[in-house]
Amino acid sequence: MEAGEELLRGAETRAVLETLTRAGVRPILIKGTALAYTVYDEPVLRPREDTDLLIASADVEIARRVLSSLGYSATVYCDDVFSQFEMQKVDLFGVCHVFDIHWKISTQAVFDSVLTYDAMLPRAQPAPRLSPHAMTAGVIDALLLACIHPVMHHRNEQRVLWIYDIHLLAGRLSAQQFAEFTLLAGQKQVAEICAHQLRVAQALFQTTLPPGVIADLSRPGDPEPSAAYLASHRRWHHELASSLRELPGFGARIKLLRDVLLPRPAYMLGAYGMRGKPLAMWLLPALYVHRSMRGAWKILTGKK
Repeated sequence: MEAGEELLRGAETRAVLETLTRAGVRPILIKGTALAYTVYDEPVLRPREDTDLLIASADVEIARRVLSSLGYSATVYCDDVFSQFEMQKVDLFGVCHVFDIHWKISTQAVFDSVLTYDAMLPRAQPAPRLSPHAMTAGVIDALLLACIHPVMHHRNEQRVLWIYDIHLLAGRLSAQQFAEFTLLAGQKQVAEICAHQLRVAQALFQTTLPPGVIADLSRPGDPEPSAAYLASHRRWHHELASSLRELPGFGARIKLLRDVLLPRPAYMLGAYGMRGKPLAMWLLPALYVHRSMRGAWKILTGKK
């Protein structure tokens, strides 16, 4: 079953990458699918729910049109709210194909410029096992992203799969590449997070690291804003506060608050399944009130 679905997903991903390339878009595969075809013995061994692509911000609308032309439709997840959009379709065999298109690696301001498309593109590597058109993040960038991903988006949740990703990626780096990784982590102020994740990988999988890597990443220095994300007690309001502090300028902070507290009508109608329905626009005020009350209740009860 899983092997058959993987064959279908691989074929679909190749078709999407080929069509994007013909349209002038050069996506970089990141996270699960990228790792499945580069560091795992067989792609089916790396379970995942979607395929993540990082593209240039100038290519966002082209990518949206390309996926639409291939039968994909937008979901409400992140639509019109953050620096990504998600599209999906179900094929003739009932397999759901989902693509997350990013033009920043994170919705959190603390992390969104740690790895950028322009910086990663020259270091990107081909993934011929998947497609002649497939490019994945270079191994140093892939390890950095694997280290910060659980922290920046999942409140430092420790999943065995994500730790194993780190273990496999670390096994691909030479001593020289680890020196470059350590330097990059320090420059981007995520060294403490990387040290923590590598320690976890060592404890769980006996990951082999060159001598001094953890010590170099843990060297005392100015506190890194990103290190606050390692705290186990963080909740939604901590994430929002951190993003507001790191955003450059009052206007950007107001925009984030508006997007979070008062999302665009298209997002609200989609989230409540009301798009295209009679009287939908008249119900918008009630939908905003319901969303606000539900969100406040989740915060008060510790569910958010």
